[in-house]
Amino acid sequence: MTMIYENPMQFILGCILVLSALGVILARKPVHSGLYFLVVLLTLSEFYLQLSAEFIAVMQVIVYAGAILVIFMFVIVLFQDAHQKLENYKPNSLTWFLFISAAAFILSLGFFGKSLLGLPPVKEVLKDNYGSVQALGMDLYLDFFFPFEIVIFLFLIAVVGAVYVGKKTGAPVGIDKSVDLI
Repeated sequence: MTMIYENPMQFILGCILVLSALGVILARKPVHSGLYFLVVLLTLSEFYLQLSAEFIAVMQVIVYAGAILVIFMFVIVLFQDAHQKLENYKPNSLTWFLFISAAAFILSLGFFGKSLLGLPPVKEVLKDNYGSVQALGMDLYLDFFFPFEIVIFLFLIAVVGAVYVGKKTGAPVGIDKSVDLI
């Protein structure tokens, strides 16, 4: 239990992170989930700052909180009608199955937490250029080039899939077929 009291800010940020992640899952409205997701991303950015990875913290805010969250909001607005139609259907999940899955999740969190409490704190001295743009670039483009390119390829596939799913057939938006334009 001494790990919790060594840096109380990490404990507070961890609580904020867990509560906002639960907010992402449990929020009724998708826009509220997106706002909770913003809190998750900003909290993760603060963790990166505490780990002396300033570049990754800034990229977390710019790329994820800036760009990816905007894309999520665009998708939420694009599929808003589908979300409203889903509310008309009653869930078919069995109540006892939901309780069993919740109990299994809580039990697994307990086992995971118990294994984390036994770990000693790391007292390793960081390199001078740790977390810098140069060190990150060397790691990405020399040591982890192939996995980095695979992730970029997966993002490309996701964008193409999102465009394909999001396209609409029929008349363009804003054109009423019943109105004679000539």
